[in-house]
Amino acid sequence: MRSTVIHDGRILVVEDEPALRIDLVEYLSGHGWRVDHSGSCAESLDYLLHDRPDIIVLDLALPDGSGLEIAAATRRRYDLSVGIIVLTAYGDEEHRLAGRGAGADIYLVKTASLREIETCCRNLMRRLVTLPSSADGSLSDWQLDEINWRLHTPDGSSVSLTATEIAFLRPLMAAPHIPQSRSVLSAGNDPRNLDAVVRRLRRKIESASRHAPPFKTVYGAGYVFTGAKGDQSRQT
Repeated sequence: MRSTVIHDGRILVVEDEPALRIDLVEYLSGHGWRVDHSGSCAESLDYLLHDRPDIIVLDLALPDGSGLEIAAATRRRYDLSVGIIVLTAYGDEEHRLAGRGAGADIYLVKTASLREIETCCRNLMRRLVTLPSSADGSLSDWQLDEINWRLHTPDGSSVSLTATEIAFLRPLMAAPHIPQSRSVLSAGNDPRNLDAVVRRLRRKIESASRHAPPFKTVYGAGYVFTGAKGDQSRQT
């Protein structure tokens, strides 16, 4: 494992193809990043036991395993404080969903230019730096990430969302403590399906987080967002 120098951001490039790995390291280093690199799953997992990069640029197909293992290990050890950019030859929906499920922030196919990859690193770093944190380093409030289709909870967990779930949460979170009608929350879909959407979303949040879902039923009106800071903590 070798390092190159200088910048306020540190990237781990995980890529088994030597030519592409060298190109990435040289280009990112030339744009001011500190860059470490690895060509295998085992080497990367060992690295993550001792070091925390800001961003991982991650190939999925490695000679000794899947990059999804590295993404999952990163989320277990460092949660949302490390950004993950998947860079792979596989652009089909199945692989994209697998990458998202393992916690990838951005999914790029290898036809992406070095400039595009570096821009994604810079944008992701900016988002990581501005992410609001509490004293213990966890997220201080509920965050709806519509770019990556995720809900971030106050304890630092992350819940993947469907388009219907985002449409439900968006108006609620835009107007905390103000009840929203079922017709608004169903976003043009059949309001009779809303209860099933809410039940599914509650289960997802409760299984992923120490916090109860940040919304409640308002009988005769619809639902209301209740997720103020420190609110709704579940008893374990």
